[in-house]
Amino acid sequence: MTIVDMSAYDFRLLEVSGELYALEDHLRLIEDQMQQTKKTEELRVEQYIRKEGLSPDDFEWQELRDEYNYRMDCLLPRLFRGSFLLALYAVYESAVTEIAGLIQKGESQEISINDFKGDFLGKAKKYYGDILGFQLYEEENEWCRVTMLSKLRNAFAHANGRLEMLKDRSKRTIKTWERQNLGISTYNGFVVCDSGIVADIFDVVRKSLENLISRYRTWDDARREKV
Repeated sequence: MTIVDMSAYDFRLLEVSGELYALEDHLRLIEDQMQQTKKTEELRVEQYIRKEGLSPDDFEWQELRDEYNYRMDCLLPRLFRGSFLLALYAVYESAVTEIAGLIQKGESQEISINDFKGDFLGKAKKYYGDILGFQLYEEENEWCRVTMLSKLRNAFAHANGRLEMLKDRSKRTIKTWERQNLGISTYNGFVVCDSGIVADIFDVVRKSLENLISRYRTWDDARREKV
């Protein structure tokens, strides 16, 4: 019987690490499913066109192509990748809140992150910096991607990706990203993210959280040594 040395494992915030690994698998499954669906739908459309003897001059041929393009270029990416960004943001917000609470308890700090008003990212940045004296992130690129995640999450959570339902400031931001060719675009009035930008957001946000967890553990080790 093999005896596993459990002392080699650090179980602090293990749930967050597990969620990040699960999200990585989820993203891969999403992209695989979208590719498979694209192939299946393309075959279905081609078979129907051949069966009915349709040509590009036929109205029905154009209708079929328009429907196919809408599903593949807008509907599926919006729903599949949008839901992934919602889940990623939920993991980020809950992890940042949990770590803030642990540091608050360790420092015997009376003020909590929930005592601050405003949007979550704004109050989290202020709470970590002004109250806890602990860096929420180390590189500006991390914060840029977290902020992008937050804005996209709001677009999908509150407006289902409909550009016209967003506030003017959010519309301008998304249009700016579209002009910058970052992988965020609009299709028939809907916000759509390509696979590259979603993968990049996940990669940066995951590394930011992993770094935050690592720095918290180092801080907690030092605190325990003083006790």
